[in-house]
Amino acid sequence: MSVRAESMKPILLLGTNFLRSQLLLIAIVLAYVTCLTGFLAFHLQLPDLLFFVRQQAIYAVALGAMVTVPALQNERKSRRIMCVLSKGIHRWQYLGGLLCGAVLVAGIFCVAVGLAAFWLGQHGSVPVASLMKLMLVLFIASAAGASVALFCSVFLHPLLAVVATSLILFFPYIAEARGWHVPNQLFPVFAAIQAAVSFTFQRPAGGLLVIGTGAVIQIIVFWTAASIVFARRDVAIATE
Repeated sequence: MSVRAESMKPILLLGTNFLRSQLLLIAIVLAYVTCLTGFLAFHLQLPDLLFFVRQQAIYAVALGAMVTVPALQNERKSRRIMCVLSKGIHRWQYLGGLLCGAVLVAGIFCVAVGLAAFWLGQHGSVPVASLMKLMLVLFIASAAGASVALFCSVFLHPLLAVVATSLILFFPYIAEARGWHVPNQLFPVFAAIQAAVSFTFQRPAGGLLVIGTGAVIQIIVFWTAASIVFARRDVAIATE
C-alpha cells in the first residue's frame, strides 16, 4: 500500500504544479461563472436555469480536453519535461500528473457551476437534489475527455490532437448521421452530454451510474494507452 501511495505522490505534485500554471484561466472561468450567476439571479426563470446548467455542462466536459491538448507540447518546447524526467519520474507518472492537473481545473469549474446552480435553484425555489449527481458525472466525463486528449497529444500536433479528440469523443454524432447505432456505454462523454441536455429538475437524468463507470474505464484505458505510446517517443523533440 505504501509503495502504491509513493508512486501516486509525484502525480499529485505534478498535477498541483500544472494547476498553478493555469491560475489565470481559473480566474477567468470563475469570474465568468460569477457574473453569469449574478445576471441570472435578477430575473431567474426555470428555462434560464436549465439553459445555464446545460450550457455549462458542455463547457465542463470540453474544458478538461482543451486544457490537456497543448500541455505536453508546451512542456516539450520549454524543456521542462527533460528536467522532470531526469529526477526519476516515470513517463506514466508524468502523463498522470498532466492529466491530474487538467482534472483539477475541470473540477474547480464543475464545483463552481454546481454551487452556482444550487444557489440559483434555492433562490428560485427549484428542487436541486439531483443536480449534484449530474455535476459529479460531468466531472468524471470531463476527466475522460482529458484522457482522450492526452492520448492524442502524445503523438499529434495540438491542432490535429483537437480534431482527433473531437472525432473520438463525438463519434456517435457521426454514427447517428449515417444511421448506425453505437452503445452509449462505449462513449461516456457523449452520453454525459446527452444526460445534461435532457436534464430537468423534475425528472433527473437516468443512467448516471453507468455513464460514470464507463468514464472511469475510459480514463484508465486511454491513460494506459498514452503511457505505452509515450514510452517510445523522443521527448526532446516537440511534435510538429
